[in-house]
Amino acid sequence: MSKGGLFWLVLLILLPLRVFAGDSPWEVRLPFENATIHYAITGMENGSEVSYIRDYGREVATYHTTRTTMMGMTMVNETVDISTDDWLYRFDITEGTGTKSVNPEKYMIEEYRKLSQAEQKRVRENGEKMGVAMAEGFGGNVRQNARKILGFNCDRAEVMGTVVYSIHGSGLALLVESNMMGMKMKVEATSVDKGRVADTYFRFPQGIEPRFDSQSDAVARELAKQTIAMLKDPESAAKQAGMPQNQEQQMSPEDQQQMQQAMEALKGMFGAPPQ
Repeated sequence: MSKGGLFWLVLLILLPLRVFAGDSPWEVRLPFENATIHYAITGMENGSEVSYIRDYGREVATYHTTRTTMMGMTMVNETVDISTDDWLYRFDITEGTGTKSVNPEKYMIEEYRKLSQAEQKRVRENGEKMGVAMAEGFGGNVRQNARKILGFNCDRAEVMGTVVYSIHGSGLALLVESNMMGMKMKVEATSVDKGRVADTYFRFPQGIEPRFDSQSDAVARELAKQTIAMLKDPESAAKQAGMPQNQEQQMSPEDQQQMQQAMEALKGMFGAPPQ
């Protein structure tokens, strides 16, 4: 299975859980204007994460600090991710580097708006149907209002050893549990404060100037085109991308690892910051 196929798979599984407020499935308003969410991270990595959210999710800054110990050596992973409607910024504090790329959702919206009203309707309907079918085909499932976390009704999406609980209709994850090839990880929200969020958290880390990641931008643009094509005409797009026609087909260990990477990369695209 290609990486593009994995991208589609994760996208389709999560799409039915989104209740969009704009004119496309990629324009979603969170149930609060501002929020500060603290997460505890355990498993392969141990540490914490804090997400600062403004304007109903249009701006998100995530501060992530974890430590991983392997063979007696401890590695520190400290990052800052900032997303807006137009841009994604990622800063590696440990390495002192930073990149910026166009927010992939922007390309999704652009491609979606090129469609006729009839095609847009077909994209939404196919997304809803295929998301559930894909999850079930790979041994997972999608359920709305499956659990309450920190006072919020949460939807549940499961696929290939990863379970995500997100605030109903938003895709904002409050709990992620993953167990793939013996690698366990748990990211759990411990508190949600809906108070005002200061501008300080959205400033670039001192001394780091982000460089434009042209390769990532080109990939995001192409995936947006392929994803809309998949949702508009699933059968022909799946054949071109090499996605499995038989939902019982098993993933190889390499594909499972790519799936995990795709899940991580797509969290930011569905209202939740990358983790």
